[in-house]
Amino acid sequence: MKKEKDEITDLFRTRLADTGMTVREGFWEELSQDIPVACQHRRRLLLFRVAAAASVLLVLAASSATFWYLSPKDEIEEAFTQIAVTHGGALDGDGVRVNQLPQPVQPVLAKPSPRSYGMLSQHVEAEDSVSISFSMSFTFSSTSSVGNDSRMKRRNDYWQATNEQPDLETVTEQKDAANAPLQAKMEKEHHWAMKAQIGTALPAENGTYKMPVSAGVTIERKLNNFLGIETGLLYSNLRSEEQALHYLGIPVKLNITLANTKKVDVYASVGGIVDKCIGGAPDNSFKEEPIQLAVTAGIGINYKINDQLALFAEPGISHHFSTDSKLATVRTKRPTNFNLLCGIRMTY
Repeated sequence: MKKEKDEITDLFRTRLADTGMTVREGFWEELSQDIPVACQHRRRLLLFRVAAAASVLLVLAASSATFWYLSPKDEIEEAFTQIAVTHGGALDGDGVRVNQLPQPVQPVLAKPSPRSYGMLSQHVEAEDSVSISFSMSFTFSSTSSVGNDSRMKRRNDYWQATNEQPDLETVTEQKDAANAPLQAKMEKEHHWAMKAQIGTALPAENGTYKMPVSAGVTIERKLNNFLGIETGLLYSNLRSEEQALHYLGIPVKLNITLANTKKVDVYASVGGIVDKCIGGAPDNSFKEEPIQLAVTAGIGINYKINDQLALFAEPGISHHFSTDSKLATVRTKRPTNFNLLCGIRMTY
């Protein structure tokens, strides 16, 4: 069987040894040009897939953070605290634990006097005395005002009736102590903020170099009531008619609060950004595509939806310094450009 296969193989080799196929003129030149284009297309497709996966992860992270930071953690903690305290003792109207009323002393009935029936007398033994014991606990959550004959006053961790007049200073102190947790909660400040943002800038040379698109996530830390520092990651896509370059940058900015109201905040922002080309160029090495530096400045406006969520818009101006890169982009054709950033700001 093997011998027959070898004979058939030798027959094909003998008959097809001088067989050839002619191709059209310029075929091999076109093939040599199409191979790099196909490789570049595959790399671009892979980069788009990575960017899409990163966008999905970003949306999931932002949604999880929004759900976590908007959840009523203080109310849940307060509810669990009340349950734990309730099992250990009763609560008065101010949320302060009050011990139960002490057990009263068992009353001892006096020995009855002997009853006389003419010449006979009958005695009742004290052994049948009746003892009554009870305990009661009350929870007061409202303020009542009655006459001078009956008033409630707190003594030794329980409530008892008294005829004394209430002290105005004492009542004021009790009200302040009851409202202290609420005031502390209202005055609680948020020192951290996460910003999910997208942005763009002006095109160059009548649309030959299109408007760049950027997206990123930054973290802001409040240093005091007026100053805050911000940094994170920022992706930029610089497009033209012949190429599409992808950059990844690290912005560092200082935010200065100019006005702070209940619904709107106005701030100024100054800083810079460090960019590096990561895709789209023939050679993305640091030698061919070095790091590009830029300075930024702008004015931002925050519109507060609630205590932890706000929308912001930040128009500004940027200037990108020239590098040794041989590729022309919108940043080389228009180094000083106007840009706009907008997005969501979540504080915690």
